[in-house]
Amino acid sequence: MNSIRQPALTAAPPLPPTDFWNALAPHHAAIEHNYFDRASLRRIAREIHEPVLVVGGGHGMIVAELNKMGLRCDGIDFSTEMVRLAKIRRGIDLVHADARKMPFGNGSYSTAIFATGVVDFMGDEGKIKAVLNEGKRVVKESGTIFVAFYRVSDAFEQFLTKTRLLQNHVLFQRESLENYLFTPFEALTWVTNKTGLNRLQAARLLIRTWALSTWKEKLMTFSMQRIFRRMDDPALLIKSAWEKQPYRNEPEIRNLFQRLEIPINDLRGFSGCYVVKLLPANYTG
Repeated sequence: MNSIRQPALTAAPPLPPTDFWNALAPHHAAIEHNYFDRASLRRIAREIHEPVLVVGGGHGMIVAELNKMGLRCDGIDFSTEMVRLAKIRRGIDLVHADARKMPFGNGSYSTAIFATGVVDFMGDEGKIKAVLNEGKRVVKESGTIFVAFYRVSDAFEQFLTKTRLLQNHVLFQRESLENYLFTPFEALTWVTNKTGLNRLQAARLLIRTWALSTWKEKLMTFSMQRIFRRMDDPALLIKSAWEKQPYRNEPEIRNLFQRLEIPINDLRGFSGCYVVKLLPANYTG
């Protein structure tokens, strides 16, 4: 059996900083479709039964899509600005709540969906276990829990590793965000300095990464660059982000749940995310 390593992640807070999500909220519409999105939701739609709870509701995209499917659905979010803008943009009343202590009774829902930006951004595995136990509490014993994790392409993962933005399952998030401020020339200089490659080799790495990245990653890059250009002070968003956050590919997701002693019923990879399916009846709180 392969050994399971605990990722070295000491700087991440128990939950993502509220300031970051509040700062991002006015611009979230441009990037909400890049990870767990409508297409991902449709891939698991047959396994979703009402009533449904969406944790990490953002601007309400997933709640709205479930409503279109004819399913009764509630949503919560940790950010007051996300909750406010979900109401303005989509007329959806999300509940402002912490995923570790949700204001719902035991067994209130048949399905809970943890969107990207919740469990996958958390480094403290004790807090992750607390969040998933809370999910188990509010879902019926016969119900289902889905947990989404952001996903990057192999080409982009290799780029992050070579530029040392990704080390030992830890993504240097704040430095990654700074890259969206670079001009192409500045990006080339940065890659040269980070990797020790000469400028021609660095240019080849950038071109290869761009060519082999997914269309979602290309769109995410354009969207984030546009967001930063429109902000009066982009540094405020960067400074509000956590310095580091977890990065979990499929093997590490499996390792995570093994460490948590929570059996995975299924794990599926989609274009921008992984989705783990849990059956509350199969694990103890």
